Amino acid sequence: MVYTQMHFPPIRQLNQLQYGDHILLIYPNLDSIREIYSHYCRTALENDELVLLLTYYETADSVRQTLKETGIDVEKYEMERSLMIIEDITRIYFGSGDDFFFVLNLLSDRIEKWGKNGISVFADMGVFYHFNNKGALVRFENSLPAKFEIKLKRFCSYHINDYDKLEEREWHDLLEHHYLRVIVPSDPGK
Repeated sequence: MVYTQMHFPPIRQLNQLQYGDHILLIYPNLDSIREIYSHYCRTALENDELVLLLTYYETADSVRQTLKETGIDVEKYEMERSLMIIEDITRIYFGSGDDFFFVLNLLSDRIEKWGKNGISVFADMGVFYHFNNKGALVRFENSLPAKFEIKLKRFCSYHINDYDKLEEREWHDLLEHHYLRVIVPSDPGK
């Protein structure tokens, strides 16, 4: 596998990612991840992608507010089923074990029916640290391919403090299951 890494990418480079990409996104603070996902979402929504935001460190209302401040008509996109913001992601990752894949397959089957070009998923992986379950985190990430065979771009977002809690073996496992690693600077627009 070819391993690609970007340090300090301009936001516009993230919009050039391809369907199938599984991205490890390490961010330093909430302001930087907000800037990344809000600008990325605006472009993805304008390109008729379905955007799924799985939050952990933020409430759904704070995500909506951030998106609105970027000029995104959140209500319109949520009504069109182009934007889905899920705050309680514990059921997705700690439910029956297959809940994330069920949701993903369901959305994948429906994107054509809904006239969407693909799916972008931003998932904050901090939920695994809340339950102090790094083992489940690594098992989940290992169950995902580095490249998906569906029209999906998946961003696995890690706060740097959470990512630093991984042991070297766990860190290498995560790298193996991501096509691209992005390290976000404190000011991601530069």
